[in-house]
Amino acid sequence: MAKVTLTLEGFEEYMEELRKAGEDIDLVAEWCLNAGADVLVAGMQRRAPYDFIKRAIRKTAVMADGNKRYLYLGILRDTGPEIARIANVWEFGGRSSPGPKAPKRHPRPGIKAHPYIRPTLRQDSKKARAAMEDIFQDWLK
Repeated sequence: MAKVTLTLEGFEEYMEELRKAGEDIDLVAEWCLNAGADVLVAGMQRRAPYDFIKRAIRKTAVMADGNKRYLYLGILRDTGPEIARIANVWEFGGRSSPGPKAPKRHPRPGIKAHPYIRPTLRQDSKKARAAMEDIFQDWLK
């Protein structure tokens, strides 16, 4: 059997850099999420039909759940009920009548959807991802 001696020079410094990177990654994740959310919020606001809906579109602060970092954006839960209803009808449309509660009512056409959230997610998601990647690449340098 052979005896092997291994000397690791600089290993402590390397481990210290890894530890520091682990602490910094949470902060960098917040920066990245904010950068991506800014792109998406701007796209939603650009496509929204009315100024009061544009003002209601916003993002939350970055939140943590264990190792997971997340935020919410769009029409948030604390938006007033009237604005939230109008924004919802513009995004998804309204139902036509008669409905189950009024089956004998004369039919009238529903409200056509004019989405502004879904097109943003479809068309601007690559821009948001690129903004996030740019922040991360800058941090790596």
